[in-house]
Amino acid sequence: MIEALVAMAILGVGIMAMIGTTGTVMEKNNESRKSTIAMTLAQDKVEFIKGRSRAWLLAGADGLDSPDIVGAAWAAIPGGETIDAEGNAVVNGPYNRTWTVSTVAGQNFLFDVLITMTWQDAGGNRTLQLNSEITQ
Repeated sequence: MIEALVAMAILGVGIMAMIGTTGTVMEKNNESRKSTIAMTLAQDKVEFIKGRSRAWLLAGADGLDSPDIVGAAWAAIPGGETIDAEGNAVVNGPYNRTWTVSTVAGQNFLFDVLITMTWQDAGGNRTLQLNSEITQ
């Protein structure tokens, strides 16, 4: 009888430990999912800028805050854009994406693109930066 009680106590402690770690695992999975989405959204913006660079010289975007083509010229989009997990522009979206395009010193037609993603999760404010170079 005592052996059965001891076994049940050990089993109970094991089950409680497993339940305690389940919440942590679920939280970390959610943080990882958000981080993966942020990286994908950053990569999407790099590809978007590469696409724009086929028709527009990136020199016009140099130094602008989150530049994009407006009308027939590069223009700043101060503060970037607030987007959802699919990359759609939304008000108060979970992700904020900003970017800069700058010339690489001493290199002709080579540009540095820096994408910065910010979002919140259970651990607080998170930031991810993706740096890429584009040549024209």
